[in-house]
Amino acid sequence: MKSLLFAAAALAAAIGSAAAAGAQASPLAGVDPTGAQVTFWYQHSGDRDTAMRQMLADFNRSNPWKITVHGEYAGPYDQIYNKMVAAIAAGNPPELVVAYQNQSATYAVNRAIVDLDPYVHDPTWGVQKDLGDFFAGFIHQDYTAQFGGMRLGFPPNRSVEVLYDNVSMLRDAGIASPPRTWNEFFRDCQAVTSVAKGTYGYALDNLDASHVFAMVISRGGTFTTADGTGYKLDTPQMKDAMTFMRGLVQSGAARKIAKKYDDQADFGNGLAAFTLSSTSGLPYYDSAVKAGKNGVFDWSIAPVPQAAAGRTPALDLYGASVSVPKSTPQKQLAAWLFIRWFSEARQQAAWTHESLYFPVRRSAEPLIADILKSDTRFATAWELLKTADLKGEPPFAGYDLVRDAITAAYSKVLDGADVDATLADLQAQADKIFKDSAP
Repeated sequence: MKSLLFAAAALAAAIGSAAAAGAQASPLAGVDPTGAQVTFWYQHSGDRDTAMRQMLADFNRSNPWKITVHGEYAGPYDQIYNKMVAAIAAGNPPELVVAYQNQSATYAVNRAIVDLDPYVHDPTWGVQKDLGDFFAGFIHQDYTAQFGGMRLGFPPNRSVEVLYDNVSMLRDAGIASPPRTWNEFFRDCQAVTSVAKGTYGYALDNLDASHVFAMVISRGGTFTTADGTGYKLDTPQMKDAMTFMRGLVQSGAARKIAKKYDDQADFGNGLAAFTLSSTSGLPYYDSAVKAGKNGVFDWSIAPVPQAAAGRTPALDLYGASVSVPKSTPQKQLAAWLFIRWFSEARQQAAWTHESLYFPVRRSAEPLIADILKSDTRFATAWELLKTADLKGEPPFAGYDLVRDAITAAYSKVLDGADVDATLADLQAQADKIFKDSAP
């Protein structure tokens, strides 16, 4: 799973108002976090779980308030969400939880999480003086107009949607560089498709609405109304994206993927020239290529194709944040202090070394210089991150249901359904979900 950035002026105004309010009276005045015990539910497994537990141990050992954070792998994102809904109903949620913005918005509907803006701007406990060090798209992604500008969480790391391309396959077809536009993408997919070799252009995962979002924003569209207070899905950009992909499938140059991660498998096996995926998947793609049935090949990442050449790439900004469920003032502050510690450049660099997620602070760059030097794909993604137009998915309660509706509509169009009628129905579904999920 995987989250809409609002106008910069509005955000700046919101930040300024929050800062002014914080200067007048801090809601954290007099709160003492000393000795607090905090439980953290996260999604990291395997090596990332091991690394996270080591970082928790570092925090527990070094923080001056003797706060103890107990980490717990609570399953993938959807399982954590279901567990949180049950825990909120039972009155026993953890003090820290990883959550996509739409998930934390659902918790906010139930008045079960803390608005972190006062913590961010608190003169004693906040990070207000460091806000300029954070990537703007990252630090603003957790604001939502659905709750009057509430900050639903805080980013521990981020990634972006990119195009993975089989350089060797493209080279064999006489193609020197990844496609910059969707028209070039269509041409290149057809050029590498061979029935005899079993190769094709694009491994199309129609089960992930984030891919649809990536295609829509690359055409200048979005999923929300201009004021960020509702959905707008029956747009020319959505119609064009779905119609384009249907044509690619009908031409035989793209194949629908029936099972999660089969797109990655086809890429790793040298069958598909292109996939769309998050930069957080770089280690997994590397493993897939090395284990591929047809031998290792050259591969790279590039911006998602855009509507026109020369356009600043608009990319889907991925990333769950860390939210603080309501508990006691002491535990809430303790939870925030761990988040603040984790967001510092030293810890961000350490986490990037373990996970290859992007750090959220610019000042972490010198501390990951070794990765940027040794991993050309990560370095490409890092430079892209600093220049792209980053856009997040809607941070609305109920967006998980809308995502399901989007993937269903996408599949119908790919199978030949009327685009206008399908999108009109999708819009009606989204409007109802937004209304039913409102705070």
